[in-house]
Amino acid sequence: MALFAADSRQPQAADGLSEAQIKAAYLYNFAKFVEWPDAAAPVTADINLCVVGNNVLDGALQSLDGRKAGERSLKVTLHSSTDTSLADCQLLFVGVSEQQRMVPILKNLGSAPILTLSDIADFAEKGGGIALLFRDNKVVFEVNLESIRHAGLRLPGQLLNIASHVYGR
Repeated sequence: MALFAADSRQPQAADGLSEAQIKAAYLYNFAKFVEWPDAAAPVTADINLCVVGNNVLDGALQSLDGRKAGERSLKVTLHSSTDTSLADCQLLFVGVSEQQRMVPILKNLGSAPILTLSDIADFAEKGGGIALLFRDNKVVFEVNLESIRHAGLRLPGQLLNIASHVYGR
C-alpha cells in the first residue's frame, strides 16, 4: 500500500481506496521517512500521532494505530485544539474542522519537534509542515520546508522531489 517510495516516481493513487485512506497512507509513509532529533523521538519509543478536529479523514487515521513505522509503532490519540499536551506528539494532524484555529495551533507549538500535517488547503502556505490535498483527481502534498526546519526535523530530498510544491526552498 505504499503510495510513494523513496525514489523520484510520482505518487499514484491505489485503486479502491478512498481519498481519506490515501491521505492516511501518505501520513503513514511520512512517519517512516521523517527524522526527528534524538531527544524528541528516541528510536525505541512509539511515534505519537495526535489528531485534532472532528471526523478527521473519516476516521482513516485510527487504522494506523499500532502499525509499525520502521522500528517504532504509531500511537494515535484524539485531542482538542486547546489541548496543552500536544508537545508530546511527534506527528500532529489538524483536521479541516479546525481551519479557523489552525494558525493559533501552529503558533502554540513554537519550535517543538512536531511534524504538522493537515488537509486544509492553505496549511503549508500558512506555516504548517505538510498539506495533503486532493487535486486533479489525485492526492498530492505540499511541504513548508521552513516550518520543517524550524521544528528541527529533516525530510529526505527524494520526498521533497515528489511534493507538488515546496515553500521555503
